[in-house]
Amino acid sequence: MLDQLIKQAKLTTQSTEYNNQTAKDKFYFSYAWKKKRQKILRFYNFECQLCKSNGKVTLAEHTKIIVHHIKPLEYFPELKFEDDNLIALCHDCHNKVHETFGTKWDDEWW
Repeated sequence: MLDQLIKQAKLTTQSTEYNNQTAKDKFYFSYAWKKKRQKILRFYNFECQLCKSNGKVTLAEHTKIIVHHIKPLEYFPELKFEDDNLIALCHDCHNKVHETFGTKWDDEWW
């Protein structure tokens, strides 16, 4: 599962809608994102899906759970609210997905 998430995270397009931190912050602080984020967390029972796929239980009561865009927001803004493009990951797994190509992300948890 990690390999699939890494592959998707590396996808790019020519979109420029969310190519700067100000635009991303505006999105992640929006009411619409906060509402969608809660829906996705409830759907996944506030549990990291990557840990779960490896037989481990990591819940929001023990660590920060992030709603991750499988195909990155900055390159696929049209998928920003699509349920099948969103997955619950713990902070450590989220960084594993992004660290493979040199970036740590901390902005999707809002």
